Amino acid sequence: MFGKKFCGALACAVALTFAFAGAAVAQYPDRPIKLIVPYPPGATNDLLARVLAEPLAKELGQPVIVDNKGGAATAIGATAAANAAPDGYTLLLGTGTTYTLNPLLKKGLTYDTDRDFRMISIIAEVPVVFIVNPQFPAKTLAQFVDYAKANPGKINYSSPGLGSSLHLAAELFAQRAGIKMMHVPYPGSAGAMRALLSNEVQMFSEVISGALPQISQHTVVPLAITSAKRLAVAPGIPTVAESGYPGFEALGWYGLTVPKATPAAVVSRLEAAINKILASGVLQARFESLAIVIPGPQEAGSAEKYLAKDRALWEPLVRSLNISLD
Repeated sequence: MFGKKFCGALACAVALTFAFAGAAVAQYPDRPIKLIVPYPPGATNDLLARVLAEPLAKELGQPVIVDNKGGAATAIGATAAANAAPDGYTLLLGTGTTYTLNPLLKKGLTYDTDRDFRMISIIAEVPVVFIVNPQFPAKTLAQFVDYAKANPGKINYSSPGLGSSLHLAAELFAQRAGIKMMHVPYPGSAGAMRALLSNEVQMFSEVISGALPQISQHTVVPLAITSAKRLAVAPGIPTVAESGYPGFEALGWYGLTVPKATPAAVVSRLEAAINKILASGVLQARFESLAIVIPGPQEAGSAEKYLAKDRALWEPLVRSLNISLD
């Protein structure tokens, strides 16, 4: 008798738990939402998050508060998001470094992309541009490759760090073109750009949004960008693909995620809100002049496929270079 009563009470408790959980999901959101940015204030990721937060708050009917948790190549912010309650009240605006490169490069990482996160949407893409010092004899990508093949070991290129997306974009191209270059890492893009301007290195692999001021001032020469299409803000710069390497594409990107166990209904609510914002053009209007590409609305699951494709691109390269940041 006692067992039957206990089981009955347990069943009621479980039913009530699911009922309350269902009610909470149905009312989502009913309080402010935290948007973690794994970079310090002022970074492109931070700016994108703050511009996104305003229309997202309007769509959801609750404040969206940007929370900067920079450090450890985005791992500090990502870990905080991974450990958050999976209730839709903590979002993470991470990057390709967060979701793809860190797991490939850092063995002691305290989060796991597949285990800890559910992709909501790809918010933005940032092409890379290969730029050279004006004194360098090559003015096109084809000329650059010809020079590299004729002068093996004589081209040094800068990047903002070993294992960064910019370092790997240059190495990916070098493998595709069959050339050898010497990588010279600097602690940040500013130092890498100074090295190019002072002719300490011959090439710099930089996000085009960061290189546009120097390109417009003609203090550097752009060879090609790594997006599939030319950019409206810089139509004169050809793509790597059209410069003789069909299919070549290597992009920095920003993706919105939630903790893995977030209820499906909450995920759907967030996906619908983000798609409406992407369709409105408000982000594109703000970021097009910075050469940041805002994609259109996305089908459910497409962000997960994007992540898988990104991983398939970089994992063989990282393994071939035998890079580890531990």
